[in-house]
Amino acid sequence: MTEGQAPFAAELRTAVEAAAAAAELVRARGGAQQVREKGRADLVTAVDEAAERAISQRIRVRFPDDRIVGEELSSAAVHAGRRWYVDPIDGTTNFVHGHPFVCISIGFADDDGVAAAVIHAPLLGEVYHATRGGGAWQLGALTRVTGTDEPGRALLATGFPFKRGKGRLDAYMLLVADAVRGTRDVRRAGSAALDLAFVAAGRVEGFFEMGLAPWDVAAGMLLVREAGGRVTGWPGDAEPPLHTGRILASNGRIHGWMEALAAKHLPRLEQEQNRE
Repeated sequence: MTEGQAPFAAELRTAVEAAAAAAELVRARGGAQQVREKGRADLVTAVDEAAERAISQRIRVRFPDDRIVGEELSSAAVHAGRRWYVDPIDGTTNFVHGHPFVCISIGFADDDGVAAAVIHAPLLGEVYHATRGGGAWQLGALTRVTGTDEPGRALLATGFPFKRGKGRLDAYMLLVADAVRGTRDVRRAGSAALDLAFVAAGRVEGFFEMGLAPWDVAAGMLLVREAGGRVTGWPGDAEPPLHTGRILASNGRIHGWMEALAAKHLPRLEQEQNRE
């Protein structure tokens, strides 16, 4: 890829190279057993921190004036100007346990939204990338969402709540139960970014979750949209998922059904959130 070849080519190149550097650290697992808990089931390892440093260093060399919003080392919320949303290991609990559903997620955004994205899954050997208006790609080929338009033939993905702001598990599981009854099945694999990449790649028809951070969803949102899918907040949200942490992503064809499902359970979920 040559800089200037296409819009955001330099940003994408930087993200791809930074993610590859972080992927080497993930594969090496040096410091994987140096684990501390930020909260219940919310883990961070020495590898997370080393990977974020490696990513940040590469971004700052190329774009010294841009802001970096990272999960471990620079998590101040920024939603304007040129900024980078960085999750050095999305799926840290998986990583600690040797489960391969782990990825590095990097999304570059400007005032018009996310413009370049990379999701690198080093333990699966997969890399997804996209630029705004340039399509979503994997292994040198464009990826597309599925054409499934019947919820009963769809496979969904989600994440279970365990952090404050996601609501209580019992209320959320009622939503999951309805989703299971209305589809072929629901998967909970432990990485929101990679779940979104799988929507873009046509491996699942939809993804829903709440209580997420912007670095969890920024790159994946662009991938889904560039693959022909649809991304929104939950019913009634006045702000986008980057701000609220509530996201519905789909192939577009079952999106209305997902919105109705979320709307049915949202009052109970919000009521439970207010009790936390």
